[in-house]
Amino acid sequence: MIEIIIAALVIILAFLLTYLFTSLWIPAAKKFGLVGRDLNKYGRPLVAEGGGIALVFALTTSLFVYLFIKAAISPSSHLAEIYAIISAVVLAGFIGFGDDILGWKKGLRRMYKPFITSVLALPFMTITLLHPEYNYFAPWGFPAWAYALFIVPIGIIGTSNAINMMGGYNGLESGISAIMLSALGIRAVMLHEEWIAFMAFIGVASLLGFLMLNWYPAKVFPGDSLTYAIGTYIGALVILGKMIFFGAAVFGILYLEPVLYYRAKYVDKAGSVLSQGIPKKDGTIDMAYKHVYDSCHIAILLQKKLRGYATERGVVVTLYSIQIAISAIAILVAYLL
Repeated sequence: MIEIIIAALVIILAFLLTYLFTSLWIPAAKKFGLVGRDLNKYGRPLVAEGGGIALVFALTTSLFVYLFIKAAISPSSHLAEIYAIISAVVLAGFIGFGDDILGWKKGLRRMYKPFITSVLALPFMTITLLHPEYNYFAPWGFPAWAYALFIVPIGIIGTSNAINMMGGYNGLESGISAIMLSALGIRAVMLHEEWIAFMAFIGVASLLGFLMLNWYPAKVFPGDSLTYAIGTYIGALVILGKMIFFGAAVFGILYLEPVLYYRAKYVDKAGSVLSQGIPKKDGTIDMAYKHVYDSCHIAILLQKKLRGYATERGVVVTLYSIQIAISAIAILVAYLL
């Protein structure tokens, strides 16, 4: 009972700190020129960028508080694992923020990102090698060293880059990530992995605190500092919570992104396409391309088919709905099995 109370307090702390630090970040970013155009709005107003660094600071601060309290009441309870998560999230935020400063059009090339983010897997490779109980495939005779060397890096590289592939709309990355973490938290409760559930809901609280300022019309953009950090956080909980197949299912909507990217770049030779639409004076948006090259384009077409027009908020709500449906189906299937 006391752990639930502590977790609840830290969840509230994570929400408040994220909102506070993000609020402080917005004027600072504008003062130093760290701003970008909101491409889905007519007139393309300037918005503060790199807001994910505020979330990283708030989330890791909250985790340190949680860690300190846990150490006082349960000294041997997953302290190494939580430290591994914190270190990876901080490093992911650092890598992402560097990309934010360099600029989303001039930053790290897409082909280099999987190699750079591979370092984020090292803390979890170490944990799974030292603690074979985290080897999800152990019942099938898969050796711990192979799991740590191959499966863990694939998982962390995949999740850290997957969230980064979806973006360009107010509230999209932070909201989708919050839905995913909520699903992981529910699944962790089903598996009686309470500490994983607490970690997941602390992450959700931070994302909701950020979403308060990232929702339409956004006052701040998340940037790669958020997408890399939260993607790494999700991957860590999937691995340490032994939810490999469930985690893969929850990421269902994001499997479209590399497929559509491949179509745009190598099949249709369309070059580096964007997820954004063409904003109009009346607040609606149109497709920027003849073909679909992004999951956001699918959402635009769905809206236009259902109600005759599309809006930025509508795109985000549509993708939220799809993600909620995927997560609910994954939870139901896991429960029935």
